Amino acid sequence: MARWDGIDEFIAVGEEGSFTAAANLLGLSVAHISRHVTALEQRLNTQLLTRTTRKVVLTKEGDAFLHQIKQLQHAMDDATQSLATQQTTPKGKIKLTAPVMYGESFIMPIVHNFMHDHPDVEVIATLSNEQENLLEGGYDLAIRLGHLKDSSHKARRLSSRRFIMCASPEYLSRLGQPHTLGELSQHQCLIGNSSYWRVNENGRDKHIKIAGRLRCNSGWALVDGAKKGLGIVQLPNYYIENELRTGDLIPILTSYQSDQEGVWGVYPPRQFVATNVRVLLDYLVTGLK
Repeated sequence: MARWDGIDEFIAVGEEGSFTAAANLLGLSVAHISRHVTALEQRLNTQLLTRTTRKVVLTKEGDAFLHQIKQLQHAMDDATQSLATQQTTPKGKIKLTAPVMYGESFIMPIVHNFMHDHPDVEVIATLSNEQENLLEGGYDLAIRLGHLKDSSHKARRLSSRRFIMCASPEYLSRLGQPHTLGELSQHQCLIGNSSYWRVNENGRDKHIKIAGRLRCNSGWALVDGAKKGLGIVQLPNYYIENELRTGDLIPILTSYQSDQEGVWGVYPPRQFVATNVRVLLDYLVTGLK
């Protein structure tokens, strides 16, 4: 570790502006601080500090070196803490956010199992369809559905979802089953948050505009409307799996079904994954299969 000798001492002096303050911060003697910083300068063959009787000032080279070496210090701290926490059981607070319906139906039951198994964990959960800012909100974890926007955040794929177009047998027997996307204009489409449905045509994803006399921002309400023959609906598979299994809803236009999308656990950048978050992510991967 000879190359690291004097680094912590130099950073403390550079940030505190004096050997005495650095010594107090690190719990070392002033003589120790001075000796190690001097040895570092000699090893680098560069003057990092200008010393006067009143204060210590960074040289131009010292200021540049300080900014660069602090990044390495943070990386070492993260790596050291990560290694230590991997050998401990989950504990402490986790602040997470997830979409309302998906959070209520799928995420929180798994979180509850995780908390049952790890009684030293505290969870603060915010269920919202607004994408909360992780850094501003102080979140440790966010559940995101679909395609992720370009971001500096880290992400782990937890599961997947696919959008399915379907209708009730009664509706299809009454109005016929469409076989092309163009025929949807002749049908009642149940509209959610968007008047566009995502489809795949000739190997390319695209959005098509749909219309109908029912619009609602609740997926469960649209499922009920579809079951009662009000029209065709497109929803993520987890809304309608039971209805497809029982035959209450029939999938249509399956050759135009869009590709699967990811369900993601997203967490802030530039930090190791704490043990409690890492283990919760493992629970979610297993539970969402």
